Amino acid sequence: MTDTKPSPAETYAAVRGELITALRSLDDATVSTIVPACPAWTVKDVVAHLSGLNAELLADVDGWLGSDEATTRQVGDRASLSLDQVIDEWQSMSAEITERFNINNERATALVADLVVHVYDLAEVLDQPTTAAAEATPEAAHRYIALLQERAAAELGVALTVELSDGTAWPPSGAGLAMTVRTSPYSFLRGLTGRSSRADVEAFDWSSDPTELLDRAWSQYGPFRS
Repeated sequence: MTDTKPSPAETYAAVRGELITALRSLDDATVSTIVPACPAWTVKDVVAHLSGLNAELLADVDGWLGSDEATTRQVGDRASLSLDQVIDEWQSMSAEITERFNINNERATALVADLVVHVYDLAEVLDQPTTAAAEATPEAAHRYIALLQERAAAELGVALTVELSDGTAWPPSGAGLAMTVRTSPYSFLRGLTGRSSRADVEAFDWSSDPTELLDRAWSQYGPFRS
C-alpha cells in the first residue's frame, strides 16, 4: 500500500498557502490589530515572525530560533516592512525551505507545529479558513508530546502517557509515577503552548491530580492564558 501522508514540507506549504491567501485581502486596521494569544504582536508581527523564522533558518543563525530573543529580533527586523512585503519575503523562500525541510524532517515538523499554532492565533482575529491547519493539528500536537514527557520525568519523576482523540497513544519512555492525560489534539496543542487557561487544561481527562505537573512542568511557552 502506498503511503499518501504528506511530508512535513508539503504540510507546511499547504498551511502557509491557505494563510497567505487570507492575509492578502486584509485592510490596514486589521493588519495592525493585536492578536490576543500573542499580546505583544499585531497580525503583521505574527507573520513577520513566521517569515523571519524561515530566513534565519536558511541563514544558519545560531541558537534557538523560537526563543524570546530570536522572535523579538525576527519581528523587529521587519518593522519597517508592510504586510505584503513580509508575505513576499516569506513566499520567496519557499523553494529553499522545501529543500531544507526535505533534508531535515525533524526541523520541518517543528516549523509545521509553530505555523499551526500561529494560524489558530490569527484565527481569533481573522475570518480565515483553517482547513489545512486543522488537518495538520495532530502532527503539530505530536511534536510537543515527547518534550512534555521529558519535563514531567525530569521535574517530577512522572511517567506521563498522552492519549489523543485522533487515536494515538504515547507511552512514556521511562519508569516513574504513572499518570495519563486524554484530550483532543487541538486542545492539547493550545493548552501546552499557553493559549488556554489553567481551568481549560485542568478539565482534560487526567488519571490523577495534575496540580504539581501544571505548576512545574506543563507549559512549553510561558504561563497559562488569563
